[in-house]
Amino acid sequence: MRIDWKETTFGEVTEAIFSGGTPNTRTPEYWNGSLNWLSSGETRNRFITHTEKTITELGVKESSTRLSKELDVVVASAGQGHTRGQTSLLKVETYINQSLIALRANLDYIDPYYLFYNLTNRYSELRHYSDGNSSRGSITTKMIKDLPIVLPPINEQKAIVSILRGLDDKIELNLKMNTTLEEIGLTLYKQWFVDFGPFQDSEFIDSELGPIPKDWKVTNIGEAIEIIGGGTPKTSENEYWNGGEINWFSPTDLTSQRSLFITNSSKRITNLGLEKSSAKLFPPYSIMMTSRATIGEISINRKPSSTNQGFITLIPNENFEIYQLYFWLKTNMEKIMSISNGSTFKEVSKTNFKLLPILKSVNTQGFTRKCKNLFKQIEVNLIEIDELTELRDFLLPRLLSGEVNLLEIEKKVEKVL
Repeated sequence: MRIDWKETTFGEVTEAIFSGGTPNTRTPEYWNGSLNWLSSGETRNRFITHTEKTITELGVKESSTRLSKELDVVVASAGQGHTRGQTSLLKVETYINQSLIALRANLDYIDPYYLFYNLTNRYSELRHYSDGNSSRGSITTKMIKDLPIVLPPINEQKAIVSILRGLDDKIELNLKMNTTLEEIGLTLYKQWFVDFGPFQDSEFIDSELGPIPKDWKVTNIGEAIEIIGGGTPKTSENEYWNGGEINWFSPTDLTSQRSLFITNSSKRITNLGLEKSSAKLFPPYSIMMTSRATIGEISINRKPSSTNQGFITLIPNENFEIYQLYFWLKTNMEKIMSISNGSTFKEVSKTNFKLLPILKSVNTQGFTRKCKNLFKQIEVNLIEIDELTELRDFLLPRLLSGEVNLLEIEKKVEKVL
């Protein structure tokens, strides 16, 4: 440890550390109000700019939820899968649930962003520590208060934060750009395939989907394209997994990234694992849709890939290109959800899915050309996001340990940005 860095605890450098609560979900008067309310699952987002749910003032009064302020840091103390230990920085004021721990920085000692980056860097440590020190495997406020932290002087904290924020801000900008580009694509799709804007002067005929241009047809998605499912190689057979180079996606990969294009899966399988299971290899630029438990997460693979059994994968062809299929899924998600069934968890079967109607169109080259450009820009932005994320995650532990020269890193990062 450098001589000017101080070892202390999170309890010593924060103004408050607390968790929240949840209004009774069976009381409608507590929900859909004007107040933000954050759940632990939303910590999949590094920065919280809005919440998925809102509550009323009565919901606050009648529950143990507590208010977290802008620039508080929240840690998921419990949750399924990868959730526990995830950390986010609040960019809005929000009430929090009982599976979140909020930390409010004492600005005399620690920069809020430095607090955020320090905890982000300790994800594995937090999970390991809670596993060994809690009967339920959860993170407690006492654990966080007692957790040690080594702090550089506040001016050096701010210099470290400036580097990391520069990378994060560029990543966030690219994500916002992609959201806008995708919204433009969806608007184009509705203009061409829902409102038939470019074809208003054409003759229309009746169909099961309503009036459509005369030369267009309605067909089932199962007749229009190839649709495949997935499978899981036996997990006890190491030769199916060790050293595998074939992408093998699970729904968690899609829910954690929530990206139009996705490059790599968290797990990979071998050729033998592919051969000895019902997993199927499909080409790049297919469309993967989660079909059970969490239904309707959609991503496009950039490499040859396979999935587990929780997917329906659509293989585009010359008549039904990726752009039409992607936005067809987006605009028909309510209908797709309606055909799901199951007692333990909801699932959309391939049999039912294949019966869904889709329009076989003509003279839509203009739509294809415009969407191709949009998708290309989104993909370019995502590649840059991956590169910036890799650089940020490489620098993060080195900056926090003081093992790199700040001025040199600042200059290198400026060139990248």
